[in-house]
Amino acid sequence: MPNRIIWMQFLLYLVVGGLSSCVDVGGFWLLVTMSVPLLAASVMSFIAATMLNYILSYQVAFVRGLHTPSSELVRFWLVSLFGLAMNTLIVWLVVGVLGATPVAGKLIALPIVLGWNFIGRRLFVFHRDLPPPALAHLAKLPKPVIHQSERDELGSL
Repeated sequence: MPNRIIWMQFLLYLVVGGLSSCVDVGGFWLLVTMSVPLLAASVMSFIAATMLNYILSYQVAFVRGLHTPSSELVRFWLVSLFGLAMNTLIVWLVVGVLGATPVAGKLIALPIVLGWNFIGRRLFVFHRDLPPPALAHLAKLPKPVIHQSERDELGSL
């Protein structure tokens, strides 16, 4: 069941991250088209997306209460700021060094930062449990069937 919880949580976080990424990329595009400097646009869109991500993270994918509210928020922003540094560095490298478009840089950075954010939130910010509605849904899903030949193969590893 723990593996199922991680996968379900990751899938839920993909929704959270996907919505946040839409805000990030859309806001970035809007700011760049308004002649906001590249790195400033990257930072501003990332902050807006992160605020949305915090709210959706504890409503959809994670359970709050592992830390005090203030500690949780500090931990969340520390994970997010590291993600921001990764995001900004990748955008700068892809645009400045490789000569790609700013949106291409942002799109390359997104899956890398998404992976970091999921791991960081799961390990350092929130409980590793699913929120009750998601856990109830997971309990209703059929259990995977493992055939004897697969068990034998797994046992020999």
